[in-house]
Amino acid sequence: MQLPSFLENEHLQLILFGGKGGSGKTTSAAATGIYLAKLNLERKILIVSTDPAHSLGDSFNCLIGNKVTPVSEMTNLWVLEMDANKLLQDYRKKNTPVIKKIASRGTYFDDEDIANLFDLSLPGMDEVMAVREIARILRTSQYDLIIMDTAPTGHTLRLLALPEQMEDWIKIMDMMMQKHRFLSKHYTGKYIKDECDRFLEKETRDIKQIKSLFKDHKRTEFVPVTIPEPMSIEETQRLLTILKRYQIFINNIIVNQITKSEECSFCRSRKKYQEDYIREIDEKFASYNLVKMPLFPYEIRGRQELIKYAKVLSGENHQNQLTQIIEFLPQILLPTKVKLKKDLQFILIGGKGGVGKTSVASATALCLARDNPDKKIMVFSTDPAHGLGDSFDCSIGDKVTSIKAMGNLYAFELNPKRLLENLKDEYKKDIEEVFDKFLTTGVDVKFDREVMTELINISPSGLDEIMALKKIIDFAETKEFDLYVIDSAATGHLIRFLELPGLVRDWLKAIFRLFLKYKGMASFTKPAEKMVDFSKSIRIVREALTDSKRTEFLTVTIPEAMGVVEMERLISSLGKLKIPCHNILVNMVVPPVECSFCLLKRKGQQKYIQGVCEKFPKHHITTVPLFSHKTKGIDGLLELSKILYGN
Repeated sequence: MQLPSFLENEHLQLILFGGKGGSGKTTSAAATGIYLAKLNLERKILIVSTDPAHSLGDSFNCLIGNKVTPVSEMTNLWVLEMDANKLLQDYRKKNTPVIKKIASRGTYFDDEDIANLFDLSLPGMDEVMAVREIARILRTSQYDLIIMDTAPTGHTLRLLALPEQMEDWIKIMDMMMQKHRFLSKHYTGKYIKDECDRFLEKETRDIKQIKSLFKDHKRTEFVPVTIPEPMSIEETQRLLTILKRYQIFINNIIVNQITKSEECSFCRSRKKYQEDYIREIDEKFASYNLVKMPLFPYEIRGRQELIKYAKVLSGENHQNQLTQIIEFLPQILLPTKVKLKKDLQFILIGGKGGVGKTSVASATALCLARDNPDKKIMVFSTDPAHGLGDSFDCSIGDKVTSIKAMGNLYAFELNPKRLLENLKDEYKKDIEEVFDKFLTTGVDVKFDREVMTELINISPSGLDEIMALKKIIDFAETKEFDLYVIDSAATGHLIRFLELPGLVRDWLKAIFRLFLKYKGMASFTKPAEKMVDFSKSIRIVREALTDSKRTEFLTVTIPEAMGVVEMERLISSLGKLKIPCHNILVNMVVPPVECSFCLLKRKGQQKYIQGVCEKFPKHHITTVPLFSHKTKGIDGLLELSKILYGN
């Protein structure tokens, strides 16, 4: 294996790790940081997590949070779990006065309107703040290298698009300034730049610097992490396509969790299953340096284990030093089944990336369709990195697709980009119609028309989550389906989705107030009515999600530190949002086979299963064994549904 370029190129200033949830991004980022810090003690390195559901602290087995924390026993390595919301608050505190001034110059909005709009509507600004902060840190030369542990694929792709979104926001503020510049020149014959212009110029420079950093092959490298499974390979292919579009340099792909052991029939079966996918990876990604990493018989957690992982990453031969484990391990596969109430309307499946949410959602929908032939069931994916088609082994996409094996089961994979474009077009058409009705013409109309038309471009952060919510509302209003099984995004972005009903209603109120400013000049009845209707629909969905008779949240985890910690955070958030959650599913439990590798794995899993049982005595806990093959297709999903529901 060729030494990965990111381990030997000392000119790199930014290394980004990304890929499907559960592929080992965080572990790879942490181990790379340790390896490079040990290699050159003069090189100051900072590892940063931009994933809303941080795992760096779990990986290093220490408390980190939103402060730069030194790694124990190392003098040149620090870690940070970035609080993008805090960065956004600081940004607003510093810049709100000048933003208000810009908006007041270009519209009829008063201070309250402007405050409401910019509090709610900066596009993905929490995530933009993270990227801006990394660019700022690099400019200070405080660190020689920053290693980014990014969110799962779908949201990483959105992160890469953020500089362009930010440019849209700057464009709207500049449009607001155009009215002021025009009037100033008209009445005084000249225009003198002030702090508003300087603010916009600085914002433009900052965004250009970020785009330049991403595209600089000498300073930046992106490292995709994948595993030999079909969904992960597909996501990696999609990631590579987008990275090329943004001209971001990729030279290496880490192929993680390759089974080497052949000690028992289970290990041999898993190894054989992976062979075809490893061959596919070799063929599809032949132009890249493939860094193949073994499946370890223990968790990679804490500094010592990360050093072992780093050694293998850098090319050392890996030999599992397994002593024969001769001890009795109690049964860790619990015989209990998932319990769901009758007459539910929404079943949401969620958890950390890579824990098997999509398989569980698909098997759940299949079981419910089979047991309720009189009901129409919809399984719906809100995850940007869709997997339903792979799970059912058929093409789905953003159209309602009948699952042939069941006459009453349908699937849908959201395409938020297309839905968003439709929404924008509809909104802009309504605004154009309104301003066309003005009886008078003049500069006010021209500039306000442009600003109001572009407002949709600065709608709340997480537009794909908003589109998911809107599509669910559309489905629910038609009453075409009786029950919805929702395969959600990974934890951090799922929580934001669940918070959306309240956030979107606030946003609609703010926009509605803006429409009222023009009431005397034109009728905004049509767009206003649409917003009122959407607001009512959101309230109905919010009520449904908090109604235990209609909704159940099924939390999926795996018996490892990162999975369990993230599950605890998720359950806490669900409690605050008053969303019913009575079931915990612990997935991928190694079956009771007699080989040293599997026994060591099971021993590590046992303490986490016991911990979950002790910490959540009021929850119904179900364990699901690790399969030697990917659970896909109707037969595979039926096999899984029997384990989950017992019928």
